[in-house]
Amino acid sequence: MKRNEKHQNSRVSFAEKINKTLDISPDILPHGTMISIRGRSSMSVNGNIGILLYTPNEIKLSMHKGALSIKGSRLVCASYHTKEIRIDGSIDSISFEEA
Repeated sequence: MKRNEKHQNSRVSFAEKINKTLDISPDILPHGTMISIRGRSSMSVNGNIGILLYTPNEIKLSMHKGALSIKGSRLVCASYHTKEIRIDGSIDSISFEEA
């Protein structure tokens, strides 16, 4: 591997350096994602970019570094504001997909 390629692959963002150095949670800095789950019937996601898929059985959100998939039944978008969404319904699973 060339030196330039090795350097690009090992790059760490400024935010990641700050998180590691100061031991700060990644959700606090810009482009961080914060997920709040209330039982299995409601959740809020702060930091999403948009809705990729919306069905009663799955809602998929676009995130800064991939996607977030929520699966269940009777899923609804209870509220949607800039970068914040609340999902209600019977939540069975939450999974992250890398970009």
